[in-house]
Amino acid sequence: MALNLEPKPELLTFDCYGTLIDWDSALRVYVADLLKRKNLSVEPDEFYHGWYYRHALRLLQGPFLIYRELLKQSMQAALREYGADVDDSDGADCGDAMAEAEPFPDTVDVLRQLAGEYRLAIISNSQDDIICHAVERMDNLFSVVLTAETTHAYKPDSALFELVLEKAAVPVERTVHIAQSQYVDLPRSVPMGFRTIWINRNAQDLNDGTPAPDEILPDLRDLPALLKV
Repeated sequence: MALNLEPKPELLTFDCYGTLIDWDSALRVYVADLLKRKNLSVEPDEFYHGWYYRHALRLLQGPFLIYRELLKQSMQAALREYGADVDDSDGADCGDAMAEAEPFPDTVDVLRQLAGEYRLAIISNSQDDIICHAVERMDNLFSVVLTAETTHAYKPDSALFELVLEKAAVPVERTVHIAQSQYVDLPRSVPMGFRTIWINRNAQDLNDGTPAPDEILPDLRDLPALLKV
């Protein structure tokens, strides 16, 4: 597929963590410290992968938990999986680590370029007191910022996608969604009719059954040219 800019977009909606903000680096540091405190010999990369794919993604599909609690419970479940003795406080500070994550090196300059031509919005599976730090680090360039704290539903549920269109008062035909997750973004944005750009920072293969995006980029650097800015 290829990105079609007709009709001309008015709004660019972004996933935040993993697309704009380097949460992987921040959380991997957090995980390494957690494993050291718990005296677990498992490799941090192995634990991180297991935490995210076997526990965090699963809780996104269950009864709604505010994101800090979801991080806490999923971290505790991963610790138990690897045989750790778990205290109630384990994982409670994971949201703080996420709040400290920095933008990718390409993020802010690209957003500044795009903001001269388009309205920018964020829809994120996080919560307000976490994402406010990210938005500030990105120069407050967004006209709409929504988290699952508002909808009490996580992507790939449609609620955040529907609400951003409502808040921005822009039809889906005038919107482009830009995201890195083939697990929570592409499965909803593409079927809903969002023109979708997959920022494939981790060089993943597209999973069988995942709707194909209109365009794939390895990072944000070519986004202004693609969007004719």
